[in-house]
Amino acid sequence: MKLMPTVDEIISKAKKANRKILTEFESKELLEVIDIPIPKQVLVPAKEGEKAVLNACKNTGFPIVMKLMSDKIVHKSDSGAVKLNISDNESAKQAYDELMKIDCDNDPLKAISIQEMAPKPITEIIVGSLQDPQFGATVMFGIGGVLVEIMKDVSFRIAPISEFDADEMIHEIKGFKILDGYRGNDKADLESLKKLLIKIADLAYKHEEISEMDLNPIFIYKDGLKAVDARIILKF
Repeated sequence: MKLMPTVDEIISKAKKANRKILTEFESKELLEVIDIPIPKQVLVPAKEGEKAVLNACKNTGFPIVMKLMSDKIVHKSDSGAVKLNISDNESAKQAYDELMKIDCDNDPLKAISIQEMAPKPITEIIVGSLQDPQFGATVMFGIGGVLVEIMKDVSFRIAPISEFDADEMIHEIKGFKILDGYRGNDKADLESLKKLLIKIADLAYKHEEISEMDLNPIFIYKDGLKAVDARIILKF
């Protein structure tokens, strides 16, 4: 069994390659190290070819998401580098063919990320961190997905935080009703959310070299949650 890398090892690997931005795969791998749930994922270097990718799809189990990983792609969704709801081998082959046609400027590290398709959540949330010049490590929470830029409904705290702080952060946003069973919907798992906020604040506090974290979206359910996408930026 392959051993999971440590937080320091993931950061060190990026530093050695002189990369300040972790890939989505690395970012979620780092979250998994600190026990934050993510969809099952596997990374297949593009040079390994179609057969290796299709085998990884089968082993992951349909339905899946397929994403093209390359430093040359800034916005994966805008460039067509994300394929959702892949339900069988035939659609996986079609998605693979389409992804491989995307220009990555001959990136030797180009790879295909195969991920479990997470079930529809109660709602999408965002959790992030930032190393502030005045206050140090800070943590942020709000309603996520594409609405975050429009709503700007977020709360902040200086890290590290207590369970009480996490609870306050959750309750003080205007969108809390969505998490609290609005219009007869299921109530979100706030205990899991509090634990996640504490873990992210702790990670930012203990690792000053992590300049920014952006977990968006996080899918939250009646029982549990999953960080579906993540971006971590380093400073060195």
